[in-house]
Amino acid sequence: MKPVFSPEGKEWGRFQPDCAGFTIKSLNVPASWEYIYQNRDVLLKVDQFGPVYVQAHPPGDIMLFKRENGQKFSSWMVWLTSDEFSEPFTNFYRPVVDGKNPSKEPENLEISFRPECASYSFQNEGLQLCTEFIIPAHGTEIAMKFKVKNVGDKVKKFSVHPSLVPYVNPAQMAPWDKFEWYLQTGYGKTTQNVFWSQLLDANSDASKRRTAVFWTDAEGAAGTEISLEKFVGNGDLSCPETVMTGNYRLPGDSGCDFAQYGENNMLIAYPPVYATKYDWTLAPGEEKELTQVLSMPQNDEDGWFPSIADAQKTLCYFDDAQYAAKKAEAKAYFDALCSKNAVHTGDEDFDYYANYWIPLQMDWVASLDRGWPTGMRGSRDSAQDYAALLFTDQKSCKEVLLTMLECQRSDGWFPRQYSAKGRKGNHDLRGHVDGGAFAVEFFYNYFAHTNDYAILDQKLPWLDSDEESTVFEHMVRAMEYYILPENIGEHGICKIREGDWLDSVNRAGVKGRGESVTVSCQTVMNLELMADIYEKTGRNLDKVDAYRKKSEDLKENVLKCALNQKGFFNGTFTDNGQWIFSDKDPDGECRPYGPVNWYAVITGVAKDRQKETVSVMEQLKSEFGYRLYWPPMGKVKMENVGRAASGDAPICFAENGNVYNHGSQGFLARALGVAGEGDKLLDVLKWLTPYDQTKHPTALAMTAPYAIVNCWQEIPVFRHRGLMCFLTGSVAMAMRGVYEWMMGVKPTLDGLMLSPCLPESFEAPEVKFTYLGKDVTLRYLRTPGKVLLNGAPVENTVLDRFSGRENVLVAPELLKDGENVIEYHLG
Repeated sequence: MKPVFSPEGKEWGRFQPDCAGFTIKSLNVPASWEYIYQNRDVLLKVDQFGPVYVQAHPPGDIMLFKRENGQKFSSWMVWLTSDEFSEPFTNFYRPVVDGKNPSKEPENLEISFRPECASYSFQNEGLQLCTEFIIPAHGTEIAMKFKVKNVGDKVKKFSVHPSLVPYVNPAQMAPWDKFEWYLQTGYGKTTQNVFWSQLLDANSDASKRRTAVFWTDAEGAAGTEISLEKFVGNGDLSCPETVMTGNYRLPGDSGCDFAQYGENNMLIAYPPVYATKYDWTLAPGEEKELTQVLSMPQNDEDGWFPSIADAQKTLCYFDDAQYAAKKAEAKAYFDALCSKNAVHTGDEDFDYYANYWIPLQMDWVASLDRGWPTGMRGSRDSAQDYAALLFTDQKSCKEVLLTMLECQRSDGWFPRQYSAKGRKGNHDLRGHVDGGAFAVEFFYNYFAHTNDYAILDQKLPWLDSDEESTVFEHMVRAMEYYILPENIGEHGICKIREGDWLDSVNRAGVKGRGESVTVSCQTVMNLELMADIYEKTGRNLDKVDAYRKKSEDLKENVLKCALNQKGFFNGTFTDNGQWIFSDKDPDGECRPYGPVNWYAVITGVAKDRQKETVSVMEQLKSEFGYRLYWPPMGKVKMENVGRAASGDAPICFAENGNVYNHGSQGFLARALGVAGEGDKLLDVLKWLTPYDQTKHPTALAMTAPYAIVNCWQEIPVFRHRGLMCFLTGSVAMAMRGVYEWMMGVKPTLDGLMLSPCLPESFEAPEVKFTYLGKDVTLRYLRTPGKVLLNGAPVENTVLDRFSGRENVLVAPELLKDGENVIEYHLG
């Protein structure tokens, strides 16, 4: 990977070759370049200015701290002050307080984001500073090590002022609420100095009480503050008066132990801060270190303080050897994650990004909802994200599948978004109908990857009923929701209700007439997949033929009503009896919509016209990828469509005529895999990913060159700017795009189907992966010959009913323990 430069030629940063790591070389990059640290117990987001937020038990629990909207600099930082300094500065250098040049930078700046740690180092005022953050492989805790070394030739005397502004509340609060009203904060000393904040609950629910614990060095503590208002005084966090004057209101030692409140160590009702002052003197060459640890240990059974023993467990980070061991354990986890699967294609940049950055971001997605954070997961989002995570984390996939099912309504419908805490949480019950369509395919993929049919007899309740039914019955109702008479419209295809995958078309079916061609295509496929599950498990065998006939009938209905005279598929039939995304929309425009055409190919609806259907991509091509649809809506208002066509969605913002990465390029990549268009598939995957500077110049995209984004926009001022890093189904599309749709690794209920769609530039590509616990290396050779498994010919083939191609099928029993090698001679 080449370094990334500003338009003026200054190096902004570079990829680290041995991991999904990136080194930032300038604070003046064009936007916040974020990176995630998470272990399923805690999530830490950072950028070039330090920590952004920490959430416990993501995505459903509280935020321990966070930046407020519009807050550029971190709420956890260390100020350094001295009469010898030209001005105070922080361990992230910014914010600058000289009032003259906000863009100035320190010497030898290097910000390193690696999977196991974030580090910030630079030189200033004759000091070398390094700050490092880690989270362990397990546990709700974050450790910071701050080191300062005197690299000058004179003694340095200065003060160090670490501070953290805790939040310790749900991320989304009612407009009238203030987070500080529910907190009780104190500080004391038990081995080391300690701050804590108790989150109380207005409804006296013990299960919702939490305690944040923050340890900091006791040695040398010269002053303390726990009131944010007192700390900032007449300034703010970018220039706190207490730091500038050095006058702290409270002593370094409160005289109280952990969880003990006294007259002067307690704060309620107003915003807290964990602030301490240390006075340091460093001889030339001398170095000092500050350790701080933020955690959320388990409260006692009544929801009050955790035990002192539990609170003190994180003191292990003050021991350098134990700190190093925790860091090494985290590194080992990510090394294993990024070596579980691998591709080697001869395209070094593509291989590097696919082998390191895609699995890492896929791991992050498991702890993000879509980043608000709301504590909810989208049904469609979970189904697609976890279908990709089946390649790396099947345990989490099972957990999410079960949570989805207990949040399913008893008629088979899935909420638009469901609570990550399960059926008793808060849900988004808008009437979108696509959640179950994605869920049914996820069920199939789960069984294909795991053979875990025992789960079918597990019993779960329903969203609207405490009566428990088997997982199998939940799945059956999920499928049959789409063929109930009340959910089939006048064209014999599926009704759209309040929406399908495209959220901005949210009024097309609220009156009960509108239909979705995309959901209908998904249902064509899902009926076949469920029939396969019935046959494999010997259950509902009387429905197999009926499902397959229904699939064919639905396919014919789609072809009859939606394939228009211009040769592409209409997208949506609205309540007022008009087609949109058609050859002639109500505003007079011919407006092809990518996803409905891509799903027509994916699901076999367009099996006899694959080339013609994928050629729609040429009508959607832009200078930075493939648009979702074109032209955008909104110039002429259209009724019964939704915000996309009412003027409430700005032209070329988010989905409206943009390169909306997931549906524009993720679904397209899958369709190209089905159609056998390998060269185009590679090109689309490179448009989907951010690293290629010829496709997405960072100076225009502004987002980090490693970050998969939600979309690239054609908006004024910020043309080509990326929106929402990591918060997108595009990450899952990239994962499946590499392994399933390009390299052809497709588990089925009967075995491993090999269905490659390789670009001509890949001369001898290979892929390593795990299938049903067996390690497999699959090598493609452009020479005549058979497919060989461990040297023996594989004779079995299977017809892929969706692509129409005959593919090799490797029976699971043919794979041995240890390494398996498949040689696939392409001829």
